[in-house]
Amino acid sequence: MSVTAPLGFRAAGVVSGVRADGARDVAVVINDGPSRAAGAVLTGSADPAAPVLWTRQVVSGGRVRAAALNSGGANAGTGPLGFQDAHALAEHTANLLGDSAAEIVLCSAGPVGVRLPLDAVRTGLTAAVAEAGRSGGLQAADAVRTTDTVVKIAFRRADGHTVGAMAKGPDASLSTGLYVLTTDADITGEQCGRLLADAAGKTLGPLTATNDTVLLMASGASGTTPDEDTLAALLTEVLAELAAQVGADTPDTDENPT
Repeated sequence: MSVTAPLGFRAAGVVSGVRADGARDVAVVINDGPSRAAGAVLTGSADPAAPVLWTRQVVSGGRVRAAALNSGGANAGTGPLGFQDAHALAEHTANLLGDSAAEIVLCSAGPVGVRLPLDAVRTGLTAAVAEAGRSGGLQAADAVRTTDTVVKIAFRRADGHTVGAMAKGPDASLSTGLYVLTTDADITGEQCGRLLADAAGKTLGPLTATNDTVLLMASGASGTTPDEDTLAALLTEVLAELAAQVGADTPDTDENPT
């Protein structure tokens, strides 16, 4: 059980050809609502990657319909053209969902300084959106791996609501940390941001890599408005479990991705 453990979420992970090893490399996590509340904790790097710059704009509105993710390329150190590429991928994902690019967040990981092959990523996103379902959480988690040797997933349930999550590491000091959390609790965007920031501060180290992203999306599909302390505890437990999984995995430092 991963990001699709809570009600209201679909996910998928597919092979697009971005990665030379033929592994899954593009994923989507889609929030079917009824709510689209979201918040994020993003890198403190002085030179954040284009996907982070895009995501920062999106989450400032407190609403996210979907996350589009890829491994095989970080789109970091790519300047204005990289940001244009990020915009194009958000627009493509939004068109597939019949929605707005202003509610599509982006997460990327892989080698820095190289622009993404847009045609391949677009093809992957098209396939991922078409395949997305409640059973796709494990494949989505697999598609974001870089130096990770195994997928990293977690979930918790309490008082009528669920928190699910996936992550890739293995170590934010060596490579990008991406953490995507979902919940079917009925909460606001402000709560998403505040409670996530508190949980991340208790469980994760400093976010300093160019692409570091911790995202929380809330569908409200359970119809449950939880006690904040209960939800905060679930978020903290899930992030702590993911951090432990990340810490237990050993990076292949020869690859040296972000």
